[in-house]
Amino acid sequence: MRGEGRVTTAQEIAARRGRPLGSVKAKPKVATTIRFDQDVLDALKASGRGWQTRVNEAIREWLSQQSKTN
Repeated sequence: MRGEGRVTTAQEIAARRGRPLGSVKAKPKVATTIRFDQDVLDALKASGRGWQTRVNEAIREWLSQQSKTN
């Protein structure tokens, strides 16, 4: 049958929006704005998918080193 399983009412559409149940992390990431020099941003993006996660990990590592020296 054509269109079977298709969401068509406003209530059905609203019910399907957002993340799937159970997919929310215990410590979700927070959206923010940060400014980088253009060359730094270009290099980060050129490193491929996941560059934001790698930056997050690098900053976390830097923070842990700072707490050891202070």
